[in-house]
Amino acid sequence: MIGDKHKINLSIADIRQAAYDGAISESDSQKLIEWACARPVMSEVAEPLSVVEVTKGFNLITVAYYFGAMLMISACAWFLGDKWETLGSPGVLVTTLIYLAIATAVGLWLRKKGYVVGGGLLITVAVCLVPLITYSIEDILGLWPDTRPGSYQDYYPLIRGGWIVMELATMAAALIALLYVRFGFLTAPLAFSLWFFSMDFPAWVLGHENLDWNTNAWITVGVGAVTILFGYALDRTLDTAKGPKSQDFAFWCYLFGLMAFWGGLTSMDSDSELNKFFYMLLNVGLVALALYLNRTVFLVFGALGVHIYLGHLAYRVFQDSFLFPFVLALLGLSLILVTVGAQAYLRRKANSVN
Repeated sequence: MIGDKHKINLSIADIRQAAYDGAISESDSQKLIEWACARPVMSEVAEPLSVVEVTKGFNLITVAYYFGAMLMISACAWFLGDKWETLGSPGVLVTTLIYLAIATAVGLWLRKKGYVVGGGLLITVAVCLVPLITYSIEDILGLWPDTRPGSYQDYYPLIRGGWIVMELATMAAALIALLYVRFGFLTAPLAFSLWFFSMDFPAWVLGHENLDWNTNAWITVGVGAVTILFGYALDRTLDTAKGPKSQDFAFWCYLFGLMAFWGGLTSMDSDSELNKFFYMLLNVGLVALALYLNRTVFLVFGALGVHIYLGHLAYRVFQDSFLFPFVLALLGLSLILVTVGAQAYLRRKANSVN
């Protein structure tokens, strides 16, 4: 035990380092800094503290940060792709590499200065430039995993097997960045690329002319399940004493993984009532996962799936029946009440953990 007579002077950098080392959570470190700033100065030699960055909550700082990051991604990745005729593939490649170097250097510098969110967002912007860089290199060399998929502007709206190298390169870049920078939003381009990969990989393997709808859906379901498991692994491995406890490394993998997994299941063609019943059970399982993982995103998709199945039953059983609108109203009310109850349970569970 350290006695009261022992004085320990901690700077803001020391408190943030304690959060980074896992001694306290990042949210607690922010509260401690704000508390220290608000309390009166006890000594003339005491050095006043100043908050370096507001990192949590929906506020002007976070809105400006993320809006600025989206502007950079749009300017560098989307709109720069429109300048192909003017710059050509070599010009776009050189320009994008310069953007990447600047974003990475400034991002690392900001994080060293204590601006962990601003710096992390700039590094995320650098990762988001990887698809354009990869496309430029492939276009210059004429090397594609499939036929040339089209212009870069087609990357987002069209499913093509030729995009998969771009997606693999982006996932690799995101993983490398996560090894050195523990920032939750870095999993967004990783999960987004996995989601796109789940659609483009079947096109590469089977070809568009041989691509059966249900086969494509099953592959999408498989990739979505892998993405969800990968998010769970990130949540368990990166959320350790080596990184801030408040960083959410799994959210984006869960979101895009569920979009692929649940979307693939929901889009399948089936006339079997047994298959539809299994679909409902899987969605009940998603609701159970929401309670186990304390993740609302599983609750949303699971509740929607159960509601779709119940609506299917109501349509088949009560079609052209006087009771049909009442059944639909009851389904809507039950969905709202179940959602409210589940949120209350998740809130109580989170409070008991804290």
